Amino acid sequence: MTSNQPYRSGTTNRRVDPFAAFALAWPTLSADETDDALAELEDWIDWLRDRYHLDHRHLPHCWALHSELIEELSALHTAWQHSYAPDADGSAPLRWHDAFDAGRQRLLDWVARTGCRPDNHREHL
Repeated sequence: MTSNQPYRSGTTNRRVDPFAAFALAWPTLSADETDDALAELEDWIDWLRDRYHLDHRHLPHCWALHSELIEELSALHTAWQHSYAPDADGSAPLRWHDAFDAGRQRLLDWVARTGCRPDNHREHL
């Protein structure tokens, strides 16, 4: 593994630039910026799903239609990028896994609230 943490999305290998990682304020993004940010986040989520064997209880296929899931996943993604930055200290990945553990529980709670199932998306009431 190189200093930039690679992750596999489909059949292409992408490198994350940890120096370009910053927290997104999603409500401030234009429609085009939102689309671009969601596409980048989706690549990482695909990797995350495969790497940690997450299923629909944590990551429903309709995650991008739920603002609360976008916010949680975006925060985890930003923290992950910083944890694996070349200048991160050696314990940063362990701290990310602690945050991920808490994040997985929040994802379970959020997904349960949505009522979405693998074959059925539910709109917010």
